[in-house]
Amino acid sequence: MKRIKKVYICSRYRADENHTVEDNVGRALRACRIALCKGYVPIAPHLIYPRCLDDDDPAERSICIFAGLALLAECDEVWQWGASVSEGMAIELGLAELLGIPVHVFNSIGIPKEHWNREEAECNTTAKSHYPSAATEGA
Repeated sequence: MKRIKKVYICSRYRADENHTVEDNVGRALRACRIALCKGYVPIAPHLIYPRCLDDDDPAERSICIFAGLALLAECDEVWQWGASVSEGMAIELGLAELLGIPVHVFNSIGIPKEHWNREEAECNTTAKSHYPSAATEGA
């Protein structure tokens, strides 16, 4: 059986003044969908662990972060989903750098960083060619 690439979805979970938990979960699910459509196995522990343990309890949050980092260490690459980086994401990105795991940065609808700041029509074409259905779903 062919080895399938595992990608760690590094995206915001906690709410802040600009992001709700529900919006953040939706973005992470979109990233997982795109990874699956490309034939990758997405790893997104922040979609599971906060449902098992209390993310607002510092001790339980630490357990979740530790478990997520163990999974990240087994991945082939990391997808940073969104331009802003939360505290938890910073920890994940730091480990990826330490381990030499490539990090690819995307905006919230799946457009790779190298294609940001282009005309909207060109970005939509780029997103569709790289990640089917990315540009057709809401941001």
